Amino acid sequence: MKIERVKEFRRFVEKQLGPAADDLEGLEDNSRKHIQKLVYTNLVDRFDSMIDHVLLDNCREEKLVDQAFKGLTQAVTEADLLKLLLQGDDLQTALDTRLKDSLRLSVLRDRHSRKLSKLFDLCEGVTGHERAPRVNPNNGQILESFKIQNKRIPHSICGYADWLYSRRNGIVHGSGRSSFSEKDKKQIKKLYQVTVANTFKISPSSIKNAARFYTDVADLILNGSN
Repeated sequence: MKIERVKEFRRFVEKQLGPAADDLEGLEDNSRKHIQKLVYTNLVDRFDSMIDHVLLDNCREEKLVDQAFKGLTQAVTEADLLKLLLQGDDLQTALDTRLKDSLRLSVLRDRHSRKLSKLFDLCEGVTGHERAPRVNPNNGQILESFKIQNKRIPHSICGYADWLYSRRNGIVHGSGRSSFSEKDKKQIKKLYQVTVANTFKISPSSIKNAARFYTDVADLILNGSN
């Protein structure tokens, strides 16, 4: 499994995001209000982009090949096959391109948490990421198990990731307002049986909690890669 993108993301969180969150705490509330939202959305977007790139980098993994094939409905003609074979040394690259294009039209268009789940499926020994309560929302740490405290926040790994990304959506698509969209509220209720609060607040601690969670996710992937 190719995991360089995961390592790059982890380095970003450690060397750039962490110090930035510390600097925000030194600013007055009014001064940091907009900046901390930008830092938060940048972090979430980078994590989402990392998922996409890792899935594409590993397009030949059996489980992803199966997903890619599901999106291929057009029969390959003899002419198409001959064109591929004539590419010689570039044949493997051509095949990778077709697989990646298919994944972009299928898996990568799925919901953020669904993509994360598919990435975990490529890792060995990563279990309980869908339903089991494993995330401490007070600091973002992933544990073997965790007793649910706040029933407004999903405590599973994929559920918490969905909640973080939904806050990002509220900021980006809600004209900067700190409120969940109706679509995201319905999806979180459907997928994780959690009714989220209507509004949320982004603070330096919110950024640090998300960073801790994403770092723990990265470590799970790194430890589970083969």
